[in-house]
Amino acid sequence: MYSQAILVSLLAAVAQARFGREQEPIPAISAVQGGDPGEAPTIAGAAISDLLAAANPCNKLKRGDQILAELGTGADSIAAAKGMVQAEQNVNPFAFSNPAICTDPSLPANPILRGIIPLIDPAFDGADAVNTLSADTLANPLNADGKSIADLLTENGFTNFRGIASDGSGPAVSGTPASQTTAADAAPAPAASNVDDAAQSAPAAAQPTSAVTGGDIDFGLCVPTMDFVAGRPGRAADEFTFLPTDELTKQGQQEALNPNIITNRICDQLTNVCQSNQAAKDRCRDCQSQIQALGTRDQTTADAWNDCVLNGVDAAPDTAAPVANDNAAAPTAVADDTAAAPAPVNTGAASGADDNNNAPSTGNTGSDVQTFTGSVGAPPVPVENVGGARPFVVNGDSFVNFAAACQRACDVQKNQCANAANGGNRAVKVSDCETQQQDCTDNCQSTVAKRESRFIRVYRRA
Repeated sequence: MYSQAILVSLLAAVAQARFGREQEPIPAISAVQGGDPGEAPTIAGAAISDLLAAANPCNKLKRGDQILAELGTGADSIAAAKGMVQAEQNVNPFAFSNPAICTDPSLPANPILRGIIPLIDPAFDGADAVNTLSADTLANPLNADGKSIADLLTENGFTNFRGIASDGSGPAVSGTPASQTTAADAAPAPAASNVDDAAQSAPAAAQPTSAVTGGDIDFGLCVPTMDFVAGRPGRAADEFTFLPTDELTKQGQQEALNPNIITNRICDQLTNVCQSNQAAKDRCRDCQSQIQALGTRDQTTADAWNDCVLNGVDAAPDTAAPVANDNAAAPTAVADDTAAAPAPVNTGAASGADDNNNAPSTGNTGSDVQTFTGSVGAPPVPVENVGGARPFVVNGDSFVNFAAACQRACDVQKNQCANAANGGNRAVKVSDCETQQQDCTDNCQSTVAKRESRFIRVYRRA
């Protein structure tokens, strides 16, 4: 018999759903007296999709720019555009317990809109402070020169978000997602070429052992270093960015121009996944403050960080140090529940290669539990149930619960559909792909809701 406490927890989670937020800024946009006849209502209608749970959080910033560009800069247009940038985006509470935030430092492009912090679901941890800051920035925006909204939130002490780039790559997860699961993109680890790489590619052990220790400091399963590398996927060949070097630490994290985002991520992971002791966490936060005080963004910054966190510490990991991988036979960063599955071969440098259907198979096999049947521009992407601690697998990435896996399948299908539309398939439009993605997302939520409904009925019968 299920306990009443479990039922109460379930109902509380359902009650936190805040769908319908997409309607709030729409009337103001539609009422703008500017642009060509009918243009304001057209933009308003399109803006609804920018605030749905599955939308890229950068889209609403682009929509704010569009409002000013096409409807002018009258007082009503500026108010509508600011309202769009500030608007709270829906979130699927069955998949995430933190908001999606845009990491593109170029958005919004119009200086009138820069520095405005978006509202977030009041149920999220830290929401009160963020929403108070949001209200303040509507009239007094923050200095956003060269900074994304994600950067601004981080600088103001809020890191419990999923960072999404304007091209859809990510999410870079900071904080704790629902059921400890995310749709994180984890790239296969490269062959070990130095001490840090060795820590990344070491196979998992049955019993976790410390990777980095020294004196009273024990970093647990992680090597807390970062690098400064040019030409990462999606970046220009001469554009340098920061990223953690350790696979477990950086799992789901996008590279950043701002080193403070990466140092904060590393310190968060010491608590979230690394099993580090308090001395290690204290060392990390102290080094984080030192790097922030330096104010530099170059190789010396990475060197200073690595020297600080590893001062007096043995950086050579134990040969049995585990990484984010449930497959003892495959030294790869992608979690896998199939003990005999071969290690995937990295066919591309992009961490999100699977979104373009280019990621190699991991050998996982199981029943397909995907119930969506739409096939505009691309067939539905399977969600395989292979069993184990992370039973749901989509294009080689594994998930703890169905909701996150199903959402990933919808996103992958959308990208495949968009590739077809952009590749010359005149029967398919990108807008069709977006509509199909929303239908797929709705189907995911419906499937989860039906499972929860069955749970409640079982409880009542008991």
